[in-house]
Amino acid sequence: MRASKYEAKGMTLTTGVKGLDELLGGGVARGVILQVYGPFATGKTTFAMQVGLLNEGKVAYVDTEGGFSPERLKQMAESRGLDPEKALSKFIIFEPMDLNEQRRIISKLKTVVSDKFSLVVVDSLTAHYRAEGSRDHVELAKQLQVLQWLARKKNVAVIVVNQVYYDSNTNTLRPIAEHTLGYRTKDILRFEKFRVGVRLAVLERHRFRPEGGIVYFKITDKGIEDVLKAKPENGEENI
Repeated sequence: MRASKYEAKGMTLTTGVKGLDELLGGGVARGVILQVYGPFATGKTTFAMQVGLLNEGKVAYVDTEGGFSPERLKQMAESRGLDPEKALSKFIIFEPMDLNEQRRIISKLKTVVSDKFSLVVVDSLTAHYRAEGSRDHVELAKQLQVLQWLARKKNVAVIVVNQVYYDSNTNTLRPIAEHTLGYRTKDILRFEKFRVGVRLAVLERHRFRPEGGIVYFKITDKGIEDVLKAKPENGEENI
């Protein structure tokens, strides 16, 4: 019942990818933080930009890595038949140069974000944290607390992009500050490279959807799109 409640009241933002919307129970939910993590070039920034592009409302975009590209956003808009200048005008970009500036900007969002906003993005939350060799999990937790307040009080969706590191104990890539972010982010998506031209998203945690669901997608001029399954002669579906 909870899933239908969110959908019925327009409490989700579409990703523009049918498979991802279904995986997330209707789309990116307002009122909670969605963590998206994965290796370089798996589509995390494109995903965040696309959610902002395809939904009504302004977007507060905290770009800590210089990954936000106006040219890319224009390309995505034009490829979808949307006005590129109108698309750009929706995005309010903040570019903190270090962890302290990031803290001040995220705190400032409490006065910037109004009912005209539908989305807040931090891409990525942990870039400066990692670059400065910080071990101050308390500071990260405080920033996440502000973002959680924004999600609930301002009724916006919040996407937090996260980086990964190699865990030699498990021989896997794990999200930076996993426990700190895991405590505050209710929904978690992991992006991976599958093969040339194809990425996959794994639902690691969700408030009401089963964990472990997988969706395949591709990165195109439009942004990210569903990958259609082709049935070979043996009748089995392959990506």
